[in-house]
Amino acid sequence: MVILENGINREMNHSLYIHIPFCRHRCHYCDFNTYVGKCDLIPAYIDALIKELRIVNDIKQGILVHTIYFGGGTPSLIPVISYRKIMDAIKTNFIITSDCEISLEANPGTLSFDYLSGLHSLGFNRISIGVQSMDPFDLIRLDRIHTVWDVLESIYHARLAGFDKINLDLIFGLPWQDLETWGKTLSRAVELSPEHFSVYSLIIEPGTPLFDWYQKGLIKRQDQDLEADMYEMTLGMLNDAGFDHYEISNWAKNGIIRDNRCRHNLQYWLGYPYLGIGAGAHGFSNGYRTINAVKIQDYIQKLNQNNSPALPFPSTPSQIAMEKIDLETQMSDFMMVGLRLVKEGVSEERFGRLFGKSMSEIFNDEISMLIQQGLIEWSISDENKLHLTKRGIFVANQVFMAFI
Repeated sequence: MVILENGINREMNHSLYIHIPFCRHRCHYCDFNTYVGKCDLIPAYIDALIKELRIVNDIKQGILVHTIYFGGGTPSLIPVISYRKIMDAIKTNFIITSDCEISLEANPGTLSFDYLSGLHSLGFNRISIGVQSMDPFDLIRLDRIHTVWDVLESIYHARLAGFDKINLDLIFGLPWQDLETWGKTLSRAVELSPEHFSVYSLIIEPGTPLFDWYQKGLIKRQDQDLEADMYEMTLGMLNDAGFDHYEISNWAKNGIIRDNRCRHNLQYWLGYPYLGIGAGAHGFSNGYRTINAVKIQDYIQKLNQNNSPALPFPSTPSQIAMEKIDLETQMSDFMMVGLRLVKEGVSEERFGRLFGKSMSEIFNDEISMLIQQGLIEWSISDENKLHLTKRGIFVANQVFMAFI
């Protein structure tokens, strides 16, 4: 019998993260590993992805995969025929579970009915749409190339193509944003009836146009109290709309028959293994963290120059870093990512099973301090689990820092 934990197989199923770094346009806030004007490299890049997938299988056969996530960049720029090649390679080199969650990040304005139907026929069953805002002014200031109408059209086409798991990405805390405009974005997004929301506060990252504007005094960082009010509004509105707040930045539509949480992201938060495939992709498996070559050309070149398997698993020729994670770091990471699950939190029983030591013993001082500060607490329904309090959710980074 297979024992499931939060819908994830305890037999240590892997997840695949596949990075698609191509974009039509780089937005004002973006600091992701993305490139504009490189679409001529797509065929060679797809070949390199397939080669990396094959090399992983050469090193370790029989890897069971239960989630696949194509992130970017703009994965919806890749033609369906290329995804067919990638999916064929995955099925050839891995064991795919019958209920595998296969997700694609997509930008509004890049999703036609024919394209989405093609993806659905390949087994894709979840779409994450980068809406960011339902306010036209916000979209212009963020330099998004889509309109609100594109959002509506994309969701309509996704439903028509058969997708019944749709996530909408939203951003709050924009320098020019007030509580009223954020509330309108939320209410308009809720009316679109997605199954999932990912809602993030804006971080003005160095190297972006927004950061340059900030350095020149053209914009200011959002007031922290107002940003907290926006997050509080999000909690209330999504709760009233029937969404379960299961992770700091993620909400899933309550469902009796089906769990609408993102299984792929749960893999990260529960500390289970995942393989990072593609330029700049990160992975964690067999006790190692891995990082691939960041630039598209470097990634392709590394895989073209070396076809022989690298050891130990999960090393491949595409990587620029592979680090063995010591037990102390693994335990700290377990606490930090696990506490992101606002209701589930971290399990004393699972901690002991994974590390052979007691969570309360290893982190007794940190846990005691945070409980006294009212930032974490033991679950009333299950005294074996520790989770953030409502106050702790608002200062989660402060909680995480205690375990570093």
